[in-house]
Amino acid sequence: MEKKFGSDFARLPVWTGRILALGLGVVFVATAYAGANIVAFARLEARLAGEEIASSGSGRHSQLGAVAGWKDTAGVAARARSLSLDVVLAETPADRAAVDNALRELAAGSPTSVAAWQALVAYRVTTGAPVKSVLAAFRMSALTGSHEGYFVMQRAMFGLEHWSDLPEADRRTVTRDVLLTLPYWDFGRKGERYRAILAKKSNAERDDIRASLTATGLASSEIMKALGLQ
Repeated sequence: MEKKFGSDFARLPVWTGRILALGLGVVFVATAYAGANIVAFARLEARLAGEEIASSGSGRHSQLGAVAGWKDTAGVAARARSLSLDVVLAETPADRAAVDNALRELAAGSPTSVAAWQALVAYRVTTGAPVKSVLAAFRMSALTGSHEGYFVMQRAMFGLEHWSDLPEADRRTVTRDVLLTLPYWDFGRKGERYRAILAKKSNAERDDIRASLTATGLASSEIMKALGLQ
């Protein structure tokens, strides 16, 4: 419940009242400062949107340089990191280190955003990054979006495709994600996404995945049929 001061404020000791007044003044200044930052950054976004982003040379440095100073600024940090990613993707899409760094900064600046972590998973898988770095982003995706349908499905597909590379704890996450999504699907149509992945697995992997699903006690006969595991 929100705490209210009301008339009780006048009965507080003088020094306490001064501290509270100072605190409220600091909050006001900080709010005004954040508002000014938002306006200034919005102007920068509008300016960059109106400029053609160069594919190389000094244009790249000037664009990124203009955004860099905003990455840790309260109120606009997430937007600045997202804009930085846009600039990198537009100017140097083949620079894997730069793109990965921009994605990582975006995720770090929005640590509760499952979309940012899942984007990092997808990019690292696509570029053949070490399993350890992929799994670090995968685990953050599972932590921040454990029940967000679209991302649950994306994790499940990733996990089934890379089952043999996953530690047991991550396999349990994949098993959970499969079971969370499949009951809400049209088994005959959307279930094909999982079946297509499983159909390419070796018999040993299919047996292992079947055993993991069965062990939960939640994999009904209908689910197993939908997955092509029965």
